[in-house]
Amino acid sequence: MNLRPFLRDDLTDLTPYHVGQPPHRVKADANESPFDLPPEIRHELTEAIAQLQFNRYPDPSSDLLRAQLCEQLRVDKAEIVVGNGSDELIGNFMLAFRKPEACVSFPTPTFSMFGILAQVAQIEAVGLPLDDRFDLDPAAWKAHLDAHVINLVFLSYPNNPTGTNFSTDAIREILARPDTLVLLDEAYYEFSGHSLMTERERYPNLVITRTFSKAYGLAGLRVGYVVAHPEIVDELNKVRLPYNLNRFSQLAATLLLKRPDRLAQHLQLIRSERERVFNALKAIEGIYPFPTDANFILFRTDSPAPDVFQRLLDHGVLVRNLDRPGPLKNCLRITIGTPEDNEMFLAGLRG
Repeated sequence: MNLRPFLRDDLTDLTPYHVGQPPHRVKADANESPFDLPPEIRHELTEAIAQLQFNRYPDPSSDLLRAQLCEQLRVDKAEIVVGNGSDELIGNFMLAFRKPEACVSFPTPTFSMFGILAQVAQIEAVGLPLDDRFDLDPAAWKAHLDAHVINLVFLSYPNNPTGTNFSTDAIREILARPDTLVLLDEAYYEFSGHSLMTERERYPNLVITRTFSKAYGLAGLRVGYVVAHPEIVDELNKVRLPYNLNRFSQLAATLLLKRPDRLAQHLQLIRSERERVFNALKAIEGIYPFPTDANFILFRTDSPAPDVFQRLLDHGVLVRNLDRPGPLKNCLRITIGTPEDNEMFLAGLRG
């Protein structure tokens, strides 16, 4: 049977998201936390598992988790929707606000899922190059947005893979437009301390996504959430699959929110190590790190990036090779890990 007639022509050139995992000792390629669940939470989870009814569907609204988030963020439950990772929620946003005249816009380089999810949702997508400081170009953005009737703008804040926070003035200019919804992905908020959460009252068109995959160390359980105007949340719930977050993930995230002291300890160490590794990179000849507010550092090399990537891998350290023509030429990205992991990376880089 020929399956070709059933396939979507617009997905022909779409390559599935995939990151290779060659053998390694230090995993520093995916911006994950180097810290697993603390022992006390593992113990609580172990006890709670005995009480879980696996034959029953999970809470479809994740009410306990949303209540914890409301208390921490000081927002109403009607302003929060929880998802199976923020990727799912970004995809839901595109589905909910997909119209024939809509255009998805994002800076480049940035989080690759913005473009992938737009293509899957069959929405026109345009990437606008960042300036030489890896910031938004307000004039270019204005000209682009003026040419469209409905704009869906996606910004990572801080941006991945550059690690930079975009100009808040430039973001506010975009938010001030009546023809634009802005989704601000604050996946790395805990590392940067910068957020536009307080701007939501002024801009009801601002949608903020956050995740438990980075600072909280729950990448394996896929928990994310949206904070937005209740009308936007209502639309997201229309396209969100029922029971989209399993019982175990809801429970683990709720328990983690009750341990802010442990998160603070981990964040302090990662920020300290980020500064130390950045300064060490600057001292290595032929290595040029870019300032960052996230838990990773983008750096450029004089040597071909594939050669540096392989040298590090031979040393047991897996980083992300971002080498491509343009601003990421000969660039790689290292996720900040434990002091031991970071020393192993620096040793491999020094050769």
